[in-house]
Amino acid sequence: MKTYNLEIRHAPSKRRLNALPDNRLDPLRRRFASDVEAIAWAQGELLDFALRARGVKYQYVEAALVELLPFGKIHDGKDYRRLGRWVCNADGIIWREASQSIDA
Repeated sequence: MKTYNLEIRHAPSKRRLNALPDNRLDPLRRRFASDVEAIAWAQGELLDFALRARGVKYQYVEAALVELLPFGKIHDGKDYRRLGRWVCNADGIIWREASQSIDA
């Protein structure tokens, strides 16, 4: 089983996402056997939040998913591995996979 962390943020637009205070929900944490299960869970959580949230501050919603690595395991100098993020806006919902560094 792997541990995953999901951070949901919202803003009027992608451009304003990092500029607004208090636009980040408390992180959610769950354990799954695979990345596929975690990605599906993250999509469900994003859709659930997006359906409940209304107004200008919720026109762009992003759910970033990371795997928390076991103690002592390091990947590219970090103790987590970014999987990607779900984005929900006026265009719909889309999965954006994290760019993975290539080991030389």
